[in-house]
Amino acid sequence: MAFGYEFVILNEPEKEQRRYLLGLYSTIAQWSALGVFIFFQAYFLLCWFAERSTSEPPKSPFGRPGKLKSRTWARKFQQALQQVSWWTGKSVRRGWGTRGEWIAGLAWTVWLLFLSIHNTGDDFLHLTKRFGIVGASQLPLHYMLAIKSPYSPIQLITRLSHEQLKVSHQIMGRIIYFLFALHASFYLYFFVQSGFLAQRIRDLDVITGLISITMFTILSTTALEILRRWSYRVFYTTHIILAGLLLEPLFLHVTHIRPYLAEIVAIIVLHEIVRNYSVRRYSGMIGVIPGTNLVEIRIPLISTDKELTWKPGQHVYLSRPTGVSSSSWYESFVTRYRVNPFTIASLPAKDKQLLLVTRTLSGNTKSLADLARSLSAEVGPGETSPSIPIALEGPYGASVHLPDLSKFDRVLLVAGGVGATFLVPVYRSMIEGEGVFRSANPQIRFVWAVRKLAETQWALPSPDGDETESDVTQNAVEVYITRPSGANLQLDNTGDNIELAEAEQLMPFQDETEKARRGMTVHVGRPDIGSIADEVFTNSFGSVAVLACGPQIMTEELRERVGKWVKEGRDVYWHCETFGW
Repeated sequence: MAFGYEFVILNEPEKEQRRYLLGLYSTIAQWSALGVFIFFQAYFLLCWFAERSTSEPPKSPFGRPGKLKSRTWARKFQQALQQVSWWTGKSVRRGWGTRGEWIAGLAWTVWLLFLSIHNTGDDFLHLTKRFGIVGASQLPLHYMLAIKSPYSPIQLITRLSHEQLKVSHQIMGRIIYFLFALHASFYLYFFVQSGFLAQRIRDLDVITGLISITMFTILSTTALEILRRWSYRVFYTTHIILAGLLLEPLFLHVTHIRPYLAEIVAIIVLHEIVRNYSVRRYSGMIGVIPGTNLVEIRIPLISTDKELTWKPGQHVYLSRPTGVSSSSWYESFVTRYRVNPFTIASLPAKDKQLLLVTRTLSGNTKSLADLARSLSAEVGPGETSPSIPIALEGPYGASVHLPDLSKFDRVLLVAGGVGATFLVPVYRSMIEGEGVFRSANPQIRFVWAVRKLAETQWALPSPDGDETESDVTQNAVEVYITRPSGANLQLDNTGDNIELAEAEQLMPFQDETEKARRGMTVHVGRPDIGSIADEVFTNSFGSVAVLACGPQIMTEELRERVGKWVKEGRDVYWHCETFGW
C-alpha cells in the first residue's frame, strides 16, 4: 500500500475498464487546450467590441482635457483588463518569469494532475499509468509550440509570435517532465516493492522507458538558464538532436501512446516544410562598423523582391555564412541549424536593402566578425568588401500584431545598444511617412542609450532634401552616450572584445558630438528613464504607446515607471521586444 493506493490484481473486464479510462482522460487532457484557444478568441472579441463602444479620448496633448462622456462598461472593462494584464506581466523575480506565467503554469499543472488522479480508485498501477499517458498527451502541443513559422496554427489563433510563445513551450516542457518523472518513479517503486525489478529491468518496455526518461532529463537539464547562458550552442544542438531521437524509444515503450507520436511526426514534417519555405539565399556584404564591435550585413534588393513588403520590427534567422558557396552536407547542416536571430534594421521598401546589425559576443557573432575582417583584408583601402552567399529564414516577429501607432497621442520608444535595430525601423516608418505606422504629425520621442556615438552610424540615412531643419529637430533621436571615454571601451564588462586597431579610432566625446548624424541630439551619461516616461505622460492626456528593446535592467525600470500611470487609469499600450531562450 502507498499513498492510499494498493497493488491490486484486476480481471480482464477491469483491465479493459482501466484501459478505457486511460484513453478517456488522456484525450480530455489533450483537447483541453481548445479551452485556452477559445479564451483567446473570446478575449479578442471583447476587446474589439469594447474598443468600438468606448468614447473617443481627447487628442490634444496641450491645455485642459475636454469633458468626457460618462464611462461605459466598455471603458471600465478596458481599464480593468489593462490593470490585470499589467499585474500579471510583472516579474516574480529577475530570471524567474512573470506572475502570469507562474499562474498559468501552476493552473495547467493542477488541471493535469487532477486528470491523472481522478477516478483511479485505489489502483496504484492505474495512477502510475495515468501520469504517463496524460504527460504523453501534451507532447504534440509541446512540439507545436516550438514551431517558428507565422503559419503555425497556435500563432494564428493566439496572434502571438514564436518569441512570445517560447515561454509556454518552456513551461509545458517542465510540466511534461514532471509527469513523466512521477510515472517512472512510481513504476520503479512498484517493481522494488513487488520484487520484480531484477526481472523487469531486462524487458524492452522498461529499457526504452528508462532511455526515454534519461533523454528527457538531459533535455530539461540543458534547457536550464544557467546552462543556456554557459553555452547556447550545447542547449540548441541537444534539443534539435534529442527531440527527434526521443520518438523511437517512446514508440517502442508502449503502443497506446503511438497516436500522439504520429501527431508529433506530422508536426515535425509541417515545421520542416514551412521553415524550408521561409529560407532564401541572398548575396550580401558583411563588415565591421569602424570604431565599434558591431557587425553589419547589407543585402541589396530589387523591385520584384517580396522582402520589400516586410514590416518594421520583423526579424530573420541568419545562417552562419562561410564566405563561399558549398553543397557539402556539413555546409547544408550549418545553413539549416547554426542560426541567430537578427532584426531587420532598415525599411526594405524605401532603402532597397536588408540591413542586419549585431554586437560581437561569441559563437556565431564572433565568426561573423572574423569573416568580416578577413574579407576586408582581401581588398584595398576604400574598396567595397566582396559579396558572399547568405541564407536567411523568415521574416518572423510580433511586430505584425502591433497596433497602428499613428492613432496614439504620444509614442515613446526606448532602446539600449543594438536593441535599436527593432525600434529604428518603427521610428522611421512614422517619421519618414513610410510603412504601416506612418503619421502626418507624429508625437514621438525616441531615447537611445549607446556606449559610444560610433554605434549609431548604421541607424539613420541622410534626411531628404525637402526636409526642413525644424522637422528634423522636432522628432530627433535622443542619443545618450554612456561610456564617452575611449579608454573604457577597450574591454567592456560583458567580455565583448574590441580590436586594438578599432580602439585607436575612438575619439574624445567632444569630437564625437560633432560627428552626430543629422536627426540626432547627443547627451552624455545614462538617460533618466523614469523622468522621461513621466514627462511623456504628463504632456499627454490621451493614449500613449511605449515600446522598448534593450537590457533587462533598462526595460524593467521603464516598465516600473509606466506602471504608475497604468494604475492611474491611463490608456497605455506596452510592448517589450526580447530575444533568447
